[in-house]
Amino acid sequence: MKHFAFLLLCAVSCLSQASYLNYTYTHLPTEHTIVSSSLNNELRKVWVVLPEGYDAPENSEREYPVVYTTDGENLQYLTGHSMWFLNRMQMLPDTILVAINTRTHRARDLTPTEPKDSPTPALTGQSHQLKAFIKGEVIPFIDETYRTDDFRVLSGHSLGGLFSITSLLSEHMQPLFKGFVAIDPSLWWDDAVVTDWLEDAQDKFDDKAFAVYIVAAHEENVPPEQQALYLKHINAIDNVALTLIDTDATAIRYDVTTDEHHGSVLHVGIFRGIREVFKCYPSVCSKQED
Repeated sequence: MKHFAFLLLCAVSCLSQASYLNYTYTHLPTEHTIVSSSLNNELRKVWVVLPEGYDAPENSEREYPVVYTTDGENLQYLTGHSMWFLNRMQMLPDTILVAINTRTHRARDLTPTEPKDSPTPALTGQSHQLKAFIKGEVIPFIDETYRTDDFRVLSGHSLGGLFSITSLLSEHMQPLFKGFVAIDPSLWWDDAVVTDWLEDAQDKFDDKAFAVYIVAAHEENVPPEQQALYLKHINAIDNVALTLIDTDATAIRYDVTTDEHHGSVLHVGIFRGIREVFKCYPSVCSKQED
């Protein structure tokens, strides 16, 4: 009997190990360089990660949704792995990842305004240029080079999350995307100016439908000298999220974590955010389904 139990345990162990052989992610990005007229002829790198099977003959006519992320030089790895795992768990369709490099001029590219008290205003507040780059150069290039459908998602963390929210409010960017993911977005920026922009959110959204995911990391041990800015940060996220919840168009999930900080919430936010905005793919969930 003991011998049989041992053999059974070995068999179960072998089967378990065999199943895990399928959970090895290999990151294989293709790097493109775009000479951007929107960014004053800067060379800007964009990385593309294709889903498994993209080049298979049986998929030659198939079109794919696309996730775009800022801070692509870093977030392509975590985002790509999260997308791959969600796909393995049948929570995400086969999806293309496009990671945009925003490292060199991060504050300039991702912020919407130049704060009045900024010592170097020229280095901030130019996100309209990055929006023009994405709309006029990146998306057309991706759509021409790869087989894409019209379901696009924009994801970002911190200042990138701020960029996701201001893109949601942009008349130029809003029509291009079905989903927006904002991970602990830096909505404290310029005295929380974006919260004022949301006062007419109903008019901005009209009858359109969008999937939105926002997560905020509530931290307990904030140094005293940082508490005022931290409270402005948390309150601004809360105000924006609750205002969006009240709109008719946005199917939004708003999460608040108490066991993550600004950095660690990135992993949770990417995983939950992408899963959430694709929940009703190829369409967007209605308000009633949210």
